[in-house]
Amino acid sequence: MPPEITTNLSRIAIVSLEILLGFGIFWLGQLAYQKLFRSRMELNLELFVRDNPAVAIALVGYYLGIVLALAGVLDKLGATWQDQLLYLLSYGAGVIVLMLMGAWVGDRLILRRCDTAREVQEEQNVGAAAAEAGVHIANGLILSAAMGGQSGSWMVGLVCWLIGLIVLVVVSYLYPKVANYNVFREICKRNNPAAGVALSGLLIATGNVVRIAFTPEFTTWAQSLSLYGLILGFSLVALAAIRWIADLVLVPGVKISDEIVHQAVPNLGAGLIEAFAYVGGSFLIAWSMV
Repeated sequence: MPPEITTNLSRIAIVSLEILLGFGIFWLGQLAYQKLFRSRMELNLELFVRDNPAVAIALVGYYLGIVLALAGVLDKLGATWQDQLLYLLSYGAGVIVLMLMGAWVGDRLILRRCDTAREVQEEQNVGAAAAEAGVHIANGLILSAAMGGQSGSWMVGLVCWLIGLIVLVVVSYLYPKVANYNVFREICKRNNPAAGVALSGLLIATGNVVRIAFTPEFTTWAQSLSLYGLILGFSLVALAAIRWIADLVLVPGVKISDEIVHQAVPNLGAGLIEAFAYVGGSFLIAWSMV
């Protein structure tokens, strides 16, 4: 058999094992989500008896966060296929732990003015679920860079991940001032899906610019942290300008905040447009940095 075919068959076998391990990590992830993070929630009851869309949105965001986080794990190149699978298994377990810790930070510090578990489970609040999903996806994006690369260690990854979470918390504090309305009251008291979707878009975009900042390989603490800080600072400033640009370019003559807040029925389309502006802008920033 030609060596090219043998090499490709071996690669297919390794990829198949990685996929199986990935699904195993998903199973552990959903078990941890149900037993540790949302211990009062029975997923099958919420999803298939009560047909609760809010639970589905939050759960899918959590799953997507795990997928994104595993992208950083799969960048690790082992000397042998056994090393490669060991990387996936050990980092995958670590990803689940850090995803749950990030979810806890999201509940306590980012969505601090909402009882998110109650809003999602009992009120079927789609806006709160979208915001929670945004936290999970942003966390996954941060982990994909923090745990990726060849030169960093677990300690480097943990420090970068903590910095990323701090940035998310700070942005969540500043956002109501930029949006010029009480974001968390709209989401939790008014069950405003447009406000939740817009916040979700901002959180995902912030996670993406943090990912961009942490993409360069780690060298030394002083050199790398200064580089990360420079890229992150520029990206966040550029992201802050996007909402203003969205008002001018995407919806000329209309104020997005008015559509989200100052209507009897909040305009979900306006929330989606604002979320798109943030996420799309973050990818434009990412591509310009390549």
